[in-house]
Amino acid sequence: MINGATWPEDLSTWDQDQDPFYLEVFGEAEPVLAQSFAEVIPPGGTGAETTQATPIYEYWWTIGHGGHGPTHRHLFGDRKKLLLWDKLDKIAARVYFYFPISGGWRVKELVGTVKYLSPVSNQQDWSAKAAADFEKAQPVLAGASQVAAGLAAVPEIGLAAAGAAPILSALSKVQIGNVPQGVKGFDWYVEKVTFGPSTHHGVMQGVVWALPREMFELLGGRLTGSLALSFIPSRSQSDGPGDWAPKPLPMLAHAVVYADGNKTWMPGPSDHKFIELAIHPKTAQ
Repeated sequence: MINGATWPEDLSTWDQDQDPFYLEVFGEAEPVLAQSFAEVIPPGGTGAETTQATPIYEYWWTIGHGGHGPTHRHLFGDRKKLLLWDKLDKIAARVYFYFPISGGWRVKELVGTVKYLSPVSNQQDWSAKAAADFEKAQPVLAGASQVAAGLAAVPEIGLAAAGAAPILSALSKVQIGNVPQGVKGFDWYVEKVTFGPSTHHGVMQGVVWALPREMFELLGGRLTGSLALSFIPSRSQSDGPGDWAPKPLPMLAHAVVYADGNKTWMPGPSDHKFIELAIHPKTAQ
């Protein structure tokens, strides 16, 4: 079941005069743990059919705002807080996802995206760049299963390729509608980040998106991105003997917009506030 968390907690109360942005995150509340994620070659395997598919999940974020440019001015009139659109920094915003490393599970990040709805105003440039990127990736994405079959005579290689094929196929689907990098003004990127242990959840690890100014101008009033990942079981050796069970723990998320030398956090007002999305990983039945 897809669950969501927002700031403000009740979006029906969102007041753009008070807060120019809202933040939303959503994703699977009870993902299945990949029990054999660390197995490059399953024990006793004699063919590609012995490999197990790794569950891959996508978690999304959205920054909502009242619009930008003359065509959208009617959405917010003379609201002074939204005048910041004319003063956005080159990197206009960052979005942070954090996941726990305790509780009997952790995540393995696979790929981050920023989404757009076609066609955009400079669709020709975007399409050309996206096509070029796909052309480069196509031999890898389309050929993974062929590699597995072609190298079946070498079990170690064939099994490893078979295990990679479903992941590559899934990631190619995740990246449909992804903002292509290399288009002028849209040089967004992601980085790995760590937070804590100042939160009561201990050390958290995650990903941050850096979003350029032009995205706010051309992608409309709803910026959306996602993170594809898998969940894996994990137990610290310091925990000692005992029954292992994954515990429900939240992912944390917040975002910041930079304008005119100021920072606007969601949730505000500081960088130590988060929205929480409850996650309770399950073992496969």
